[in-house]
Amino acid sequence: MTTESTYAFVVVGLEREDEPVSNIPDILEPLGIPIEMVGRGRQLRRAPTAILALELQGFVDVLAYQTTDGPTTAE
Repeated sequence: MTTESTYAFVVVGLEREDEPVSNIPDILEPLGIPIEMVGRGRQLRRAPTAILALELQGFVDVLAYQTTDGPTTAE
């Protein structure tokens, strides 16, 4: 029997700057979901050009975001 790895890219939008970000690992890690937090404090916006380009090439489940200070990240 083999073990399969599943990876996820999760974006959590915070309503307020003082929301408890530390609760995210507290919720996910007991479920066996490893977490790496990146981009804290960055503003993300949809990247429609990246989404369209990938969908036109046959990718059907595409989410893409870009930060105001970096390159586009696609899922």
